[in-house]
Amino acid sequence: MAGYDRLDIASVEHGKEDYLALMKQPVSALRVGIPRAPFFDHLDEDVAKAVEEALRVLAKLTKGQKDVMLPSTRETTLPGEMYAYHEEMYKRGAARYMIPTRNNLKRGAEAKASDYVRARWALELLRRTIDDSFREIDVVALPTRRRSPRTVDEARKREESEKARNPELENTQAFNAYGIPALSVPCGFTKDGMPVGLMLAGPRFSEGRLLALAAAYEKATEWHTRRPPLQADTPVPV
Repeated sequence: MAGYDRLDIASVEHGKEDYLALMKQPVSALRVGIPRAPFFDHLDEDVAKAVEEALRVLAKLTKGQKDVMLPSTRETTLPGEMYAYHEEMYKRGAARYMIPTRNNLKRGAEAKASDYVRARWALELLRRTIDDSFREIDVVALPTRRRSPRTVDEARKREESEKARNPELENTQAFNAYGIPALSVPCGFTKDGMPVGLMLAGPRFSEGRLLALAAAYEKATEWHTRRPPLQADTPVPV
């Protein structure tokens, strides 16, 4: 996955890096940003508790923390692009998609070219300027998900419902738009035994820095050694 490929339109010309070596770099000088709004809004109680404890651990490992703001991605939605990716499969079997995904693809098929172009301009500008948000910090830390994970059965029932519903408040989508490296490390469990993740992200080509901080966090904690309480008799959806 590393290295430049001129035939890959998403590839950027950048030299290969030794990520294993970079993972061993010290993290004590790293400055951590906490993008509380909107990424910490409406957190489940167990998620908030686990993430705040993880931030306290990071504070001991790094130079310091400060609250920061990251740019909005509201104007960068590209429904036509999602439809273009799924078009052939969607035409062959639309009914095989979950209802919310099917509705999103339908809207993508009806998207206007001018709307797509404007959103694409906004996305390109965002990706050209996102590193500006890291002038006074080296990485950001935030919850990977704002709510506790659903069981497979709960998720299936939700996805098969025709009822209108509130959008999922998740944090990963914005970082897809930013086009910057991000990773998630285990940082706790809910009272129901569901895992909680801490996301670390940095400017373009900061993979080594993120891997080093993630490795340091794992050495300081034991969450990565634990597993959700799956048993042989755990109910499996039909």
